Amino acid sequence: MNAGLPSLETVIDELAELLAREPDADTARDGDCLRITRQQTITDVMPCRVQGVGVDAGVRYPAVSIKTVPRGNVAFPGSPQMRASRLNPRSAVGAVQGPSPGMRAGLMIGSRVCVDAEVPWHATGRHLVRLAAMEAGGTLFDAPQPENRHLDRAGLGVWRNCLQSIAGVEPDAWRVIKRAPDGLVAQPLGWPPVRGASISLAVGGNTPLVGRGFQYRLQMPRQYSDGDELAWLCDELNRQEWENATGAPHIGAWSASDDGYCRYQVSVPARLGRRMPDLPRQLLETSGARANSAIELQSLA
Repeated sequence: MNAGLPSLETVIDELAELLAREPDADTARDGDCLRITRQQTITDVMPCRVQGVGVDAGVRYPAVSIKTVPRGNVAFPGSPQMRASRLNPRSAVGAVQGPSPGMRAGLMIGSRVCVDAEVPWHATGRHLVRLAAMEAGGTLFDAPQPENRHLDRAGLGVWRNCLQSIAGVEPDAWRVIKRAPDGLVAQPLGWPPVRGASISLAVGGNTPLVGRGFQYRLQMPRQYSDGDELAWLCDELNRQEWENATGAPHIGAWSASDDGYCRYQVSVPARLGRRMPDLPRQLLETSGARANSAIELQSLA
C-alpha cells in the first residue's frame, strides 16, 4: 500500500458510516462487504484490487466495486443491443453489465471507484461510491426522486462555478472548443489517438434522466455501421471499466448513440452538487485516460 493511502478496511469503515446516514436504506455489514437494501434494489459494496489498463497498465490499484440488482424477479436483458441502445442510455448512474461466462443471468448494474488513484478519495471518491450505491437503477426502475429545491439550487450553483473556472486549454489534458454559461465542449489531449473524441459537460434544470443536475458525456470518434459490433463493444467497455482501472472512476455507462457512435455518459442529481463540487473538472481531467483505454480495447477487437 502506498504511503498516505487509506487501507481498504478503513475505506469500508468510512463507507459503512457514510451509508448508514441514508434515511431510506438499510445498511448491513458482513466482514469487509456492505449490503444496502432499498425499496427496489439491493447493492453490494466490496473492496478489491484491480489491474490498470491503458495508461495505467501494469499497476494494481485498491478499489471499491459496487454491484446493484433489482429486488424481485426481473428478467435479464440478454441482448447486447438491448443493453447498448435502450437500457444503458436510460441509466443515469452505473452500467447494466453483460453476463460473465458461466454465470447465471440476471440484471446487474456495476460501478467501480479506485482509492486515491483517479480522484481524491475523501473529497470525491467516497461520495461517488455513495452515489452509485444510492442512485444506481433509479432511472431504470422509475424510482421516485427526492426533491429539495434548496439543495438543487446550491448544487447547480456550485457546478456552474466549477465549469466557469475551467481553463480553455490544459496542456496534455484538454482543449475547450465551445463554451456556454451552463456547459462546455472539449477535446481530450495527451495521446494522439484520443484527439478525435469529444467531451461535453452540462449543468441545468432539464438534464436528461435526472432533471436538475449535471451530465457528463464522452463520445468516441469512430462511427459504426454494424449495430451488433457496436453493441458488443459497449458490453466489453463496460466490463473493462468495472473490472479494471481505466484512469477514470466508473460511475456511468458506455452505450450506443442513434447515429452509430460509442459514448460514455453519467447524470448526477443537483442535490448532490455540494458533496462533490469539483466533479465536472475531475471527470474532464480523467477523460483522456478513459478514451485511451477505450481505444486500446477497440484496437484489439
